[in-house]
Formats: sequence, structure tokens, C-alpha cells
Amino acid sequence: MITEIEFSKIEPRDSTFMKRRIYLIILISLWIILSGKLIYENYFQSGGPGKYLSLETGLRELPSESEWMNIYHDGRKMGHTVYTIVNKGKDGYTIKSTSNLNVVFGGLESEIHLENTAVMDTLFRLSAFSFWMLSDQYSTHITGEKQGTIMTLSFIQGKDTSRSEIEVPEDLYTYTAIQPMVASKGIQAGETIRVPAYDPMSNEMSDVTISHEGKEIQNIAGEDHILNKLRIEFKGIPSIMWLDDNGLTYKEETIMGMTMERTTPELALAKSKSGEVDLLNGFAVIPRQPISNPRRLTSLVLEIDGINAERFQRLSSLRQALISSEPVIIKLSQTTTPTEAGSESLFLQPSDMIQSAHKRILEKAQEILNGESSIRSSSQILTKWVFDYLEKRPVASISGAVDILDNGVGDCTEHTTLFTALSRAAGIPTKVRIGLVYVQGRFLFHAWPVVAIKGEWIDVDPSLDQFPADVTHITLLEGDFKNLTDLIPVLGNIEINVLEQSY
Repeated sequence: MITEIEFSKIEPRDSTFMKRRIYLIILISLWIILSGKLIYENYFQSGGPGKYLSLETGLRELPSESEWMNIYHDGRKMGHTVYTIVNKGKDGYTIKSTSNLNVVFGGLESEIHLENTAVMDTLFRLSAFSFWMLSDQYSTHITGEKQGTIMTLSFIQGKDTSRSEIEVPEDLYTYTAIQPMVASKGIQAGETIRVPAYDPMSNEMSDVTISHEGKEIQNIAGEDHILNKLRIEFKGIPSIMWLDDNGLTYKEETIMGMTMERTTPELALAKSKSGEVDLLNGFAVIPRQPISNPRRLTSLVLEIDGINAERFQRLSSLRQALISSEPVIIKLSQTTTPTEAGSESLFLQPSDMIQSAHKRILEKAQEILNGESSIRSSSQILTKWVFDYLEKRPVASISGAVDILDNGVGDCTEHTTLFTALSRAAGIPTKVRIGLVYVQGRFLFHAWPVVAIKGEWIDVDPSLDQFPADVTHITLLEGDFKNLTDLIPVLGNIEINVLEQSY
């Protein structure tokens, strides 16, 4: 059990690293969505004369040069993106999107390189993809190849590759092909197109809707342009793009102050002042009154705006109970929740990130526990070991447990991933929760594991060396870092009012 004095020493070090990983995945997931949807060149369409018709009737010709866009957050440059499209005739198209982000997370500068290549047929349906993310500490490469209704995925981290298969629709699109598909077939003012799409970063599928909302004037780089306004939405995440009649995108904007604008290669390559763009500052949630001594809390009642009550209803438990829907009020208690009959075995299974069946993880779990037979004691030992082992540093990654074990660096997601893999390898059912935690006067986005001990789920936190985790942990998602895009619509919209504190 960590003491009050020890916790006060840990908070300043951890308050940045533990939130950064979750923000990073969410923001990069959002950016992949945007960069895919911002493929904005002209396209060939089989048959018919002329260089092009229009965005309304369908475009016919593909430009040979790459297109460049500057990326901004609240008006400040944070990087650039370049798109290249190759028309392979009867073999379809290849689209490559490359993004370079130069940003600060919690005062620490990071450079992130993203590459997303999509191979499509002549109707812009997805055949294969390759996504690569490179940061200061980690490299992750995800590939996919579609045969009929089966997508074979490869998740490559360091020296390890894991493979899996998922079932997908026969006619499947991806973000990098949504806009060219729309531009090639045409879209009329007032019309809405809906297609199924796959996002390789988050491994999620959902319908994408594209609506033409008419024309309006936009000023880009000091010049006025009459442009077509298209609204695009995926899983509740809206964005708006403005295109000319030739299908060229001049601007896109979305939630969280993110925008892109058409530019020249020279201006795109000019380095941004990353010190001005700290993406975390706008997303911390400061409650209307502070919480005193959170480590000693036994219960906490909060009123929360900006999150639908349905989310809390799905996650309601003895530990986190929804007690009012209008307004949304939840009660957090320092208690355990009974496991459901037959459910524990589900949380012993490995996944792409939670590599609990890997030889290295199995051996390390055995070494750490050294014959300990008590599940509770084993969980405490693993909590302390992961906390001590990982250097507390924010990183940009989508990393598996083996890669984290090798690198020994990470924030809350690396701590949670490694702990969960070791815990499952030791035969302890463990699941992942993602949400908010109270640190230094504000709620920050965070991830932590939950272990099953004698028929009860107990929240623990290896990032903060807490066993059990304190009451201020608010669950918004459960799962092995899946469906993270579900959090994007609430970013920047949450308000918290502390109604009761009990000790």
C-alpha cells in the first residue's frame, strides 16, 4: 500500500506520462481517420471523353503530382501530410498517405511519422493496406490483405509478428478511398452516401456517411474560393471538407480544433513550432471543486456533463453506479464487483497487444512471482514490479507486451499492457479499463487493469503503484484497447462537478 507521502512524490512525475498514451492513440486514430478521408485528387472513371466533368457528375482524370496539406491545431501548425495516388488502370489504385507530426504532449516534444498505403480495385474497394507508425521509442507496422470476406491482419512489433483474421463485408472501403470513390461517382448537393469502412489503426469497422451541404466561400491562404462543403461522419466523429469542382480539397476541419489546409511542398516541409502545440492542455478536466486526499476516499459522487448516460449504464457496477440519468450522476465506491459466471476465462486470452501466451511473457511472469500461489499476493507483486520496472516516460506507440518488456519505457498504456499480459500469463483473469483519474487537481485520461480475485473484480493501477486503485478512477471503456474512437466525441466536452466526498 502506497503511503500519502509517497503518493505526493509520484504525482508530479506520473501526471503527464499516464495521460499521454491514451490521448496519443485517440488523437492519432482521429488523424488517420482525417488523413484517409482527405484524399482529394481528381480520378479516372472508365469510359467517357474529356479531362473531367465535376464533383457533382463524377471526375474522370487523376493528377500525377502529390498533394500537400498543413496540419493545424487551434490555428498553430503541428505538421504536414502528403498524398500520392497511382492509377494502375484495370488493376485499380494505390494511395499513399504520409504524415509527420511535431508536437508536445505535457511539455515533452515528440516527432511522429505515419504512413498509410491502401491498395484498391477500380471501384476503390479495399484489397490490402499497410500502416506504419514510427516514434522516438517504438515502431509498429500493421498490414492487411483481403480475400473475399476475410481480412488477414499482421501486427508487427520489433521482432514479433502476430496474425489474425476478421470477417468483413465483400464491398469494403477504407478512409483513404472514401473521398476518391465519392469524387469518381459524383455527389449532388443535398445527397448523402453511406458505405462500410475499415480503420487499420483502431481495427474498427463502421459506416461512413458523406453528405453534400452545398457551396460556400472559404478563404485559403488569403484567396477566396467557392467550394463544395462535404460533411463526413464515422462513429460519431464529424469532419467537414471543402472541395472545388475538380475534386481538390482546400480545407478540412474537425473536433478538437484540428484543421488541414492546402499548401505548397515548401511551406508544408517548413518545421512547425512544436513548443506552441501541446495537445494535452485542452483536454484535462478540472472539476468545479477540488478533491482532497483522493487516496483515502471511500466513495465519491460526481455530476458529469458531456457524456451520455447510456455509456455509464452499460458499465454500471457496484464500484461505479449510475444513480441519475438527467443530470448524469455516478457514485464511485472503494468496493469490488462480483464476476459473472463463466466470464473469467475470456480475460485469460491473448490478443495482439496483450501477448500473454508468448514464451517471453510466460517466463517473465514465472520469474517475477517465483512460486507465489496466492492470486491476491501475485497481483500485488505484479503491480509493484511493473511500476518499478518501466521508466516513466510518455511514448508514442501501439505496442505489445513483448516490445514493452524489451524497451522498458512507457506511460499508462505500456504499464497496463505489460501488467495485463503478465497477469494473464500467471493465470489471473485481467481486463483493461480506460477512462479518467484524478491527479493534481484535475481529471486526466488514463488506462488501468482490473483483476479477478476469488470471484471479485478489483481495480489496480501499476502506473501509480496502487493496489487497489483509488476511487477517482472513472471507467469509460472496457476492452484490450479496442473501440478507442468511441472516446473522441467526448474529448474537450466533459465537465465534472463533485457532489460528495466520503472518507
